[in-house]
Amino acid sequence: MSAATGRVSQAVSTVRRLVVTRPVTTAIVVLVLATSTLAFVLRLQHGAQATVFGPFRVFAASTGVLALLVTLAGVVVLVGSSERLMGSWRTALAFVVTTIVGTGIAAFAVLVDLDGRGAVPMVLGRATSFDPWTAIVGTVVTASAFAGTLWRRRIRVNALAVVAALLLYAGHVSDLSAVLAAAAGWVLGELLRRTPKRQGWVRSSHRETRVLLGTAVLVSAVGPVIALVSRARVGLLAPIAAVVGQGPVSPVRGCRSDGVPGECLRGLLTFHTTSPWTLLLAVAPLLVLVVGGLGLFRGSRFAVWLVVVVDTVTAVAAAITYGLVPGRTVALHGVQDPFVTDVSIVASIVVPLGTAVVLVLLRRSFTVLTSRRRVVTFAVTVGVAAIGLVVVVLVVAASSAHHVEDPLRLALAVLGPLAPVSSWDRLPSLDHALRLVLGLSGPVLWTVVAIAAVRPTGAVEPDADADATHADRERARALLVAGGGDAFGWMTTWQGNAYWFAEDGRAGVAFRRNGRVAVTVGGPFGWPDARAAAMTAFARWCDDNGWTAVFYGIGAETAGVLTAQGWGTLPVAEDADFDPRTWTTSGKKKQDVRTSVNKAAREGLTATWSSWQQLPAATTRQIEAISEEWVAERELPEMGFTLGGVDEMRDPAVRTLVAQDEEGTVLAVTSWLPGHRDGRVVAWTLDVMRRTPAAPNGVMEFLVASAADRMREDGIERLSLSAAPLAQAAESAQPADGVQSLLDLVGGVLEPVYGFRSLLRFKQKFGPDLHPLVLAYPDPVALPSIGIAVVRAYLPDLSLRQAVALARGRG
Repeated sequence: MSAATGRVSQAVSTVRRLVVTRPVTTAIVVLVLATSTLAFVLRLQHGAQATVFGPFRVFAASTGVLALLVTLAGVVVLVGSSERLMGSWRTALAFVVTTIVGTGIAAFAVLVDLDGRGAVPMVLGRATSFDPWTAIVGTVVTASAFAGTLWRRRIRVNALAVVAALLLYAGHVSDLSAVLAAAAGWVLGELLRRTPKRQGWVRSSHRETRVLLGTAVLVSAVGPVIALVSRARVGLLAPIAAVVGQGPVSPVRGCRSDGVPGECLRGLLTFHTTSPWTLLLAVAPLLVLVVGGLGLFRGSRFAVWLVVVVDTVTAVAAAITYGLVPGRTVALHGVQDPFVTDVSIVASIVVPLGTAVVLVLLRRSFTVLTSRRRVVTFAVTVGVAAIGLVVVVLVVAASSAHHVEDPLRLALAVLGPLAPVSSWDRLPSLDHALRLVLGLSGPVLWTVVAIAAVRPTGAVEPDADADATHADRERARALLVAGGGDAFGWMTTWQGNAYWFAEDGRAGVAFRRNGRVAVTVGGPFGWPDARAAAMTAFARWCDDNGWTAVFYGIGAETAGVLTAQGWGTLPVAEDADFDPRTWTTSGKKKQDVRTSVNKAAREGLTATWSSWQQLPAATTRQIEAISEEWVAERELPEMGFTLGGVDEMRDPAVRTLVAQDEEGTVLAVTSWLPGHRDGRVVAWTLDVMRRTPAAPNGVMEFLVASAADRMREDGIERLSLSAAPLAQAAESAQPADGVQSLLDLVGGVLEPVYGFRSLLRFKQKFGPDLHPLVLAYPDPVALPSIGIAVVRAYLPDLSLRQAVALARGRG
C-alpha cells in the first residue's frame, strides 16, 4: 500500500512540476479538454449541428476520442517542448498570433466556392473556427527559431513538409490554415529571436542533406494516399492520386475514346476511393518511394537513381494520362475556370520531375555505392518479373473470349497504377479473368521492384560489398592493425577511397582518382619493410592504367625513395606530434595550455573518452547538432579526403573526447584515430575538433591536455595533432610553381573559412615536434591537373569552373 501511495505521490509531484514549469501548455490542455467536452455534450443534446456553438468552434477535437487523445498528446509534447525552448510568454504569443493569422487568412478561401451562400457569414464562420493543430504547428515553427541549426532546420522542414503535403494533396481549409500558421510562425520566430541571424543560404552537411531529402521523398510517397482517401480532393497535386489509383480494378468513368467530352477528365480529377482493395493496389509504386527514401537516409547512390526513375515515370504517366484524355472541358468543385485545372495538372507533372532534378544535382551527397552484384541481381529480378507478367497477360488475353485489338496496349498495362489512363479505355469489353490479371500485374510488378530494391538501397542493411570496396577496406584495416601506417594511416579506411595492394599482400595504397590523376591518402600502409617497394609498384600500376600517381602528405624521408627516381616534391603540410609519456604542461611556451586546464577544473568541466557507440544518446545528439552548426557557418561545401566528420567518428575503432559542463551539456568534442603496430594501438591522431559558440575559451586546449593524460596512462607512444592541410609553419624555400601557387591560393581562400593556418598555430601551443609533409609528383608537366585533383579531393562538390577559376587566381 505504501509503495502504491509513493508512486501516486511521485506522479502528483511530476504533474505539479510540469504545471509550474509549463503553465501555457497546461492552460492549452485544459482549453482543449473543456471545448471538446462541451462539443460532445452539445452533440448529445442537439445532434451533429451542435459542433458549432455560437459563432465559435474553439480548439475542440470534435471528431472522436482518438482525435482528442492525439491532440492532447500533440499539445503536451510539441507545445511543451516549444515552451521549454522559448519561454512561456513567447509560447502564448505564438499560439494566439499564428492561430489568428492562419485561420483568419484561410477563411477567405471560401470565397472561391460560395455555392449561393452569403460571403460574410461564411468568412466569419471559418475565421472563428479554430483548429488546435493550426495553433500547434504555428507554435512549433515559431519555437524552431530558438533551436540550434540542426534542429531548427529539421523542425521547419518536417513541419512544412507535412502541412504542405496535406494542402497539396487533400486541400482542406484546415490544411491551408496550418500552412499559413507555419509561415506566420517562421516570421514571428525570427522577430522574437534577438540573437544574430545568419543571412542567406545555410549549408547542410552531406549527412543532413540525406536526412532532409529522404524526408521529402517519404512525404511524397504518402501524399497520393492522402489524396486518394480525402473527400476534399482540391489540392494542387490531387491529380496524382488518379495516376496511381486508377486501373482495370477501379477504372475511371468516362475514360473511353467514345466518352462524353470532359467526363474522363472530371473523373480523374475527382477520383476517390474508400475500398481497401483499391488502396492496396494503388500503394504498390509508392512502396518503391518508401524504400528509396529509407535508402537516401543511408546515403545510397542507388536509392537516388531509383527515386529519380520512379518520379520520372510518374511524371511521364501523368503527362500522358492528362494529355490524351478525350475532352478538355471540366467544371471542378464549382470552379468554371479551366486555368485552375490546367495549373493543377501541370503541377502534378512538374513536382515529381523537380524532385528528380534536385536528387540528380545533389547526388554527390550520397556516397554509399552499391555492389555490381546487387545491381545485377536487382535488374535481373525486375526484368524477369516484368517479362513473366507480360507473358501471363498476353497468354490470358489470347485465351480470352473477347478479341484484343492492341496487344501492345495490354503489355504497357503491366505498369499497373502508373500506366497511362489511355491503356484502360477499351478494357470494359474484356472478360473478368483478363481484367483481374491486368489489375494484379501492375501492383505485383511494383511490389517486386520494392522488395528487390531493399538490399541494393541499404534500406534495411548496408551493402556489405559495394563495388568490392568493403572487402578492400577490411583488408586495409587488417594491414593497418598488423603493420601500421603513417600520419594519414587510419584515414585510408574512410568512404570514398579506392585501394591498390602489393602482389604479396604485405602493403597497400589508398587513393582517390580525379580524371587521370590518382592522389594517394598519405603513403603506403602495412609492413614497414614492404612500403618502399609498394610506392614504386603503385606508380608503375598507375602508369599502366594511363594515370598520374601523386603521393600526397608523405614524409620527406619516405619521399626519398621517389626523389631518387627523379620525382619532384612540394611541401603541403606539417605533422605535429609529441610523446605523451614525457609531455607536461610546464614551461613558458605552454602557459596557455596550463591556464586552460586550470580554468576547466575550476568550472567543473569533465572530459569523457569513449567510442561513439558507448556515448549516451543525449550526448551524440548534441555532438551532431554542434557539427551541423559548424558546417552551416562555412561558405564552402563540406570538405573530405583527410578531414573527417560525424560519419567517421562512428567507427568503433575511433575514440571521442567530449567536454561537458556539470549539467551534462556538451561544450566541445574531438575525435582520435588509432595508429597500430604489431596489432596494438601505439598512437592516436587528432581528427575532428568542434565546439559550441557558448564554450569557454581554452576548452580545446583542455581536451588535448586531457587526451595526453589519458594516453600517458595507457602507455601510448605518440600523440599526433594531425597535419593542418595546406598550412606550413615557415615559408618554403623552393621557388613557387603552378601547383604550389594553386595550393597556396587555395590555402589562403580556405583560411577564413576553415582556419588551417590558425589551426597550425594552435597546435604549436603544445610544443610538438614538426614533421614536414610533401606532395610527390613524377612529371612537372602534369602539375596543373595535379593541383586541381588535390583541390577536388578536398572539395568534391567544387565545380570544374570553380576549380579553373582558383587555378587562374580568380577564385
